[in-house]
Amino acid sequence: MTIEKNDIQIMTCVNESVSNTITEDELREQRPISTTSSTKTATSLSEKDDVLATTDDVACTKTDLTQAHEHHLQGDDPEFGVNKPSLNINDDLTDGGYGWLVILGTFMVQVTSFGTAACWGIMQDHYDQTMFRDTVPNSQFQLSFVGTILEICVNLMGPIAQIIASRFGATSVLLLGTFLSTLGMELAGFSTQIWHLYLTQGVLFGSGASFLYVTAMSIAPLWFNKRRGLALGLASGGSGMGGLVLPFVITPLNKNLGAAWTYRILGFICLGCNLIACVVIKEKTSSKKKKGERSLKNIFRLDVLQDKNFLLWSLASVIGLMGYFIPYFFLPAYATHLGLTATQGSTLIAVMSAANFTGRILVGFIGDRIGRLNANIIFTFGSSFSSLFVWTFATSFGVLVAYAVLFGLCCGAYFAMMTPITAAILRPEQYSTGVSTLLLFNIISIFGISIASAIETASSSEPYLTYKMFTGVVYLISAILLVWLKVQMTKGFLTRI
Repeated sequence: MTIEKNDIQIMTCVNESVSNTITEDELREQRPISTTSSTKTATSLSEKDDVLATTDDVACTKTDLTQAHEHHLQGDDPEFGVNKPSLNINDDLTDGGYGWLVILGTFMVQVTSFGTAACWGIMQDHYDQTMFRDTVPNSQFQLSFVGTILEICVNLMGPIAQIIASRFGATSVLLLGTFLSTLGMELAGFSTQIWHLYLTQGVLFGSGASFLYVTAMSIAPLWFNKRRGLALGLASGGSGMGGLVLPFVITPLNKNLGAAWTYRILGFICLGCNLIACVVIKEKTSSKKKKGERSLKNIFRLDVLQDKNFLLWSLASVIGLMGYFIPYFFLPAYATHLGLTATQGSTLIAVMSAANFTGRILVGFIGDRIGRLNANIIFTFGSSFSSLFVWTFATSFGVLVAYAVLFGLCCGAYFAMMTPITAAILRPEQYSTGVSTLLLFNIISIFGISIASAIETASSSEPYLTYKMFTGVVYLISAILLVWLKVQMTKGFLTRI
């Protein structure tokens, strides 16, 4: 049996749809269709070196099989992003499958990483009242830096996680993150000075949480296509669930056993949840690099900083995220200012956390139907309008509950849509660097609370008005920038993206 020139073209075309590149040696090494003619086929291939074509030489559009395959890849989801070159013709193209277990693991990571971080305010208040108020000047202010350091480490350690994954694989990063986060919680239970908490819950736990979060959220999108938004909405809902459930665990533990045992029990909760994540989170395509591909240039694709759409997306994200934490920090205090009880203030946080959990799933569900960027734009406007037109005029508990529901539903959209939108903007090889870079930029957002507090201090307006206006305005600016990004990418207002 001999292989004609047209046959060579078809074989090359099909293989190109699998990996986008093909070499002469790879084609020679393929097993012949008929074992009885293998020698003759190899000879024929050797004689026709001039027939072998590169990607640019082969007219793949002539092959119906290739057209159908590429139509399937792109037709499922106009935002297929990272799936474009990573899938091959033998991949299981079902949307999810084992990926739902990956989502379960990512959900667990969100519960332990961001759910625990969201509860720092409870521990801060407990330490201030029982240990440091009478012995440390400005103890509340000094304790607040524990949360700041934690958030900085969560966003800062992404590139290091990427380096480790490229050398040892993603599972190694997950295991290291589990060890560091558990160790941070357990050692925090032995803290007797505020700086001990800086190192334990701030640096150790924050670094472990970063390794877990960055790795899980980099893997999860690759398992989904049409339902990627819903899947990641479910995964990111873990932080809302943690923020809703853990306060009811931490408060009685502090009251009955003390802070030391609270941290120890939290450490074992984190260990259990994160070990589940280590077991079920699997890579669809390995992030481990070959020995010759481990240079920083190959690991970090700094050309993401030359992508104007990515820079615009990052700017919109940073500005909007400046307003995210303000209601969580100041809504209970505002309720007390109005004469409401501390219990009612805590209820507002619980209601907002429950709405946050629901909103992340909802934005994912809507995003799969109208486009993820479109859904994020709508929810970002919702965060702005609820702050400007509801919180501003809220003077009763009922209106504050309404605000907690509205803001909670809308404010978590960014965390659910961060990775799908990044995947839609960047090329697949840039994706991991894009996520790490976006998290680095998010460090700027942590100082939004300090900026708003400085304006409030310098302002002579009524109490808390600055916080209301600041939250509404930064989300409004973010939404306008996202609309600009949409127009840049689609050249229109009604396009799905």
